[in-house]
Amino acid sequence: MAIYSVQVKSLSRGKGDSATAAAAYRAGLCLDDPSGARHDYSKKGGVLSVDMLAPDGAPAWATDPRQLWAKVEGHETRKNARVAREVLVALPHELDPEQRRGLAKDLGQLLVERYGVAAQVALHAPDKGGDNRNFHAHILITPRQVGPDGFGNSAAKVLDEFKAGAQELKDLRAAIGARINAALTAAGVASRVDHRRLVDQKAEAAQRGDFGAVAQLDRVPTKHEGKAVTQARRRGERLPRAKRNDRARTASERRFNQHTRRFEDLKAKAAADGRLQLVDEQALHARALLERRKEGAQRLRTAAMAQATPNSPTPKAAVLARAKRPASHKAGASMPRRAAGAAGQQGKGSAAVERAARGKDRVQVENVVVQEAAKQLEELIAEMLARARRALQQPEATPWQRATARTLLETHDAAGEAREAWRRTVEERKQAREAVRRARADRGHYGPPADDPFSRMRRALGHPTAHDRQALDAAETVKRAKVAEAQAKADRDAASRQRQQAEAVAEKARAQFAQAFGMPVPRFDAKPPQQPEPAPTLAPGVEPTPGRTSLQERQRPRMR
Repeated sequence: MAIYSVQVKSLSRGKGDSATAAAAYRAGLCLDDPSGARHDYSKKGGVLSVDMLAPDGAPAWATDPRQLWAKVEGHETRKNARVAREVLVALPHELDPEQRRGLAKDLGQLLVERYGVAAQVALHAPDKGGDNRNFHAHILITPRQVGPDGFGNSAAKVLDEFKAGAQELKDLRAAIGARINAALTAAGVASRVDHRRLVDQKAEAAQRGDFGAVAQLDRVPTKHEGKAVTQARRRGERLPRAKRNDRARTASERRFNQHTRRFEDLKAKAAADGRLQLVDEQALHARALLERRKEGAQRLRTAAMAQATPNSPTPKAAVLARAKRPASHKAGASMPRRAAGAAGQQGKGSAAVERAARGKDRVQVENVVVQEAAKQLEELIAEMLARARRALQQPEATPWQRATARTLLETHDAAGEAREAWRRTVEERKQAREAVRRARADRGHYGPPADDPFSRMRRALGHPTAHDRQALDAAETVKRAKVAEAQAKADRDAASRQRQQAEAVAEKARAQFAQAFGMPVPRFDAKPPQQPEPAPTLAPGVEPTPGRTSLQERQRPRMR
């Protein structure tokens, strides 16, 4: 059965990555770095083929790995610059070698056309000692677009955005899955791949009434183990992720066997009763759960729309439980008495629920206002960037306008790279903190070194016991993890300052560009609209006290 696996990675100089080293390792080549370093992987085995792809009209060096990656290293000069992106794709083992190579080139061409980059497609064979079906392709793409004049703007920047990046990754996974299925269809292979989650695949199988597919998809998902975990397995060690995947596979196999036995029991019962139709109880149960979940989601959407709509006619328990307001407490009084609460604890609870509902509505309105303001700001910035690119190509633009347009584009790219570097440092800080927690847990497991006379004597002689060595190693691991966490925190703070400086420079460039082209300056204004306060109703013969605000108005009868 063909297995779907797609990973998108970012190679950054800030993490110690090198484009020439990565390209040489994946293609099994000997490449020279512009700094003078040589990366020789010409003796590496397992590389079946290497293909270079580039957009139409690209320079000839874009299809030469030695020139391409050397130019990438020379062009990206920032110490934390991205030097490449990698897309790792598992290829079906059912295809023959030529079909697999054609599919790998097709996937590389998809990335070239989608992002306008140059790509190196390296097809690898399964590793020795691993799964002999693990054919995969390493597709290395340039960090910038490649055109007739060389490198252009940053490529695939949508993948770095918070919401749009997630959607783009889903679309890319779907497009890759479609290309793989097309190759399987052309080869006459019946198996197919699916890029969706197991839950979504199982729900669709339940809708079709396919009990076999539901039973196969009813399993616990596993996580990618990676090189470190695989090498540890080959050494006979099992890291935490390997243990977790083993437990998941065991649980999934046990669950599938239970489904199979139940299905066989149902068939045996139907045969004993003389009924030919299949009683698929599990599929019916799965379909009922799916329908129940859909109904629950529909109810939640209806409730959310009712809360988001002002003056919604939907009655609430708190509104129904409120007591009617009494008449004014005094003849001639301008303000009515506060409404009396409903009788008993039920009325108090209803009033509290109503106040909470009003608070939720206000927060929801504020969130909508903030989202709308952010959307308008992004649209205005996108319009400014598009106009700046047009200005650089229009001869009638003034030198000042060209300078501001060029500065706008440069500062916008620099701010994006600074934000990306800051996000990476934040993630690295989280990983460092998690490493400290794990190290502390290991240290707590071993405890302090033993204090008995025998152990003290062994330590004095320089031959500590196995328990003491483990405890000392755990304590040393905690120290190293703390040092790494402190360094990660310092890197995060430095990246945060650089991000703030880059955003300030970009904002100043936007203001100058707006002044040069007569456009509004993009600013983030997320203040919710203020509702006008209703003026108080005055009783006949009552005048407001002069010199006081409307909120502090005191009303008194006119003296005659």
